[in-house]
Amino acid sequence: MAGFDQATALRAASTASAGAAYDSAFEADLDPQWSIGGKLHGGYLLAVLGRAACLAADNPDHPHPVAASAHFLRAPAPGEAQVVAEMLRSGRTVAQVRTTLLSDGQRCVEGLVTVGTFHGEPWWDGVPAVELPPIEACPRLPVEGPGFEVPLMGPVAEHLDPAVMGWAVGRPSGHGELRGWVDFDDDRAPDPLSLLMLVDALPPATFDLGVSGWVPTLELTCHVRAVPAPGPLAVRQRVRHIAGGRVDEECDVWDSTGRLVATGHQLAGLRIPDGRAPAIRR
Repeated sequence: MAGFDQATALRAASTASAGAAYDSAFEADLDPQWSIGGKLHGGYLLAVLGRAACLAADNPDHPHPVAASAHFLRAPAPGEAQVVAEMLRSGRTVAQVRTTLLSDGQRCVEGLVTVGTFHGEPWWDGVPAVELPPIEACPRLPVEGPGFEVPLMGPVAEHLDPAVMGWAVGRPSGHGELRGWVDFDDDRAPDPLSLLMLVDALPPATFDLGVSGWVPTLELTCHVRAVPAPGPLAVRQRVRHIAGGRVDEECDVWDSTGRLVATGHQLAGLRIPDGRAPAIRR
């Protein structure tokens, strides 16, 4: 089972092979273990783009992704892929890089990544911290999912709060929130790059609304706040809005010291079952 670093590893390649004038080009081996229901995980792909951006920037003053967003055009196949990067700007405090992931010669994911560094403590924080039971009191999610396999639950250890597990036995709470502890199975310490994946690691919070099934990501954004301390991360994912066959979710991540280290925002497709009455919460 490949760990995060191996699964996101890149090899330098010739920019001529990309068929366009890019600043950097890389080869990747997309790992099928980092998938859900036969599709490579969106956060995993965002992390691959984030690694490419950091390598393309190649600047010790800009070692980490601080913001990254990706638009998913089509699902890439596991296996060989190519990532190309274009340096848009390199400034004193940050650099911006455009990245593209190609599989079988087709553009699959387009990303924009800002890389930089982190300084100091938070000046103000208006995000209420999540409250969780101890990790040993939270069941770990298995690879065998609700009607399909979730291989991602092998390398990523997710322990959900029992209070939000009603959906697993047909009794969702209707609050549209999931929360729990997330860590790597191999005990790899979290870092800013891995946060690009971890903001998308929990199951869709729509499960807590009684809406299961495939929730394909259309766009995913991650804002990284700090270098996380070692140890499991506390994660809370909430549905913000559902309309027109799309769902807007927000995910906050705290490190083992209780510091907010990342926030994810996602727009995804969602199919509401026929006959399901709408519910509007204020």
